[in-house]
Amino acid sequence: MKLERLFEVKEGKLYTVAGEPFSTDGKAFPVKWSDVENAPEEYNEDFLAKLREDLKAMEEKKEFVFIEPVFDKNGGAEQFTAAMKHCARRIKDCVSVIGFAIPSEILSQRDFYIEELSAKHGHYCFFSKEASGDTLALYS
Repeated sequence: MKLERLFEVKEGKLYTVAGEPFSTDGKAFPVKWSDVENAPEEYNEDFLAKLREDLKAMEEKKEFVFIEPVFDKNGGAEQFTAAMKHCARRIKDCVSVIGFAIPSEILSQRDFYIEELSAKHGHYCFFSKEASGDTLALYS
């Protein structure tokens, strides 16, 4: 199921495809890496099913969020990205998901992360916190 793009990034800001500015304040939905992945390439399908239910409930209320992955395990950017890609597959039909945050731990691998998650989810937007910690950088 391919979802239509509802949001886009223009000049570093988030907009609806209709051109209305859309605030990212309060739109983060934290998802711990340790909740998604039990061991390398072994995923917690019960957790992912519950996450999907929660996001579908938000969809019914016309609420939108960014998935904000929490880098809370030991492992590299490739393993982390694989886990978040699997997560994205499990929530692929959730209209409530604007996109994913890019944790600071993998910011140097940003392009790889975006490419991997965008492969089947071209409607996603991505964001990261700048070095100052309070300015968001948005990508689509």
